[in-house]
Amino acid sequence: MIYLKIMELIKTDADELSRRVVKDLLKRGETEYHKKFSEEFLHERVLDVYRGLSHWLDRATPKEETARFYTDLGRRRFHDEIPLHEVIMFLMLIKRHLWLYLLEKHFLDSSYELSKSLELNNRIVLFFDRAILSATVGYEEELAKEIKSRGEEGIFSKLLKKK
Repeated sequence: MIYLKIMELIKTDADELSRRVVKDLLKRGETEYHKKFSEEFLHERVLDVYRGLSHWLDRATPKEETARFYTDLGRRRFHDEIPLHEVIMFLMLIKRHLWLYLLEKHFLDSSYELSKSLELNNRIVLFFDRAILSATVGYEEELAKEIKSRGEEGIFSKLLKKK
């Protein structure tokens, strides 16, 4: 029940949540590269994550599907020339603002609601941890290909080699 109410709130308020993330993203020093994009472009990217959240959190969705999607996202962000730390910060801010929003809406006021929402919170945290890991893997794979195609050997190529 709590899960469905939270998913409905996310769906209903995804636009507002996305605007908050973009505002935060654009004011941070550690996300300088994102300032090259329009607010509307960034808003759409954040909105895509919130819109897909109920699908990704559904227990019927194989975690391999999530891993593939976010590995591909990491590859795309590499080709967009977005620094890896900004890709990670982007996903972390989406997660952070979701939780802040739920607290702000007094969604978790009773101990019962808080207790029931902890399971969902754990699923959300696990989802974002997997998304960040998969995006990092995809990014590093593309970086390794780039280094190899340039014929550059060194510390970075050694760090990125699969064992």
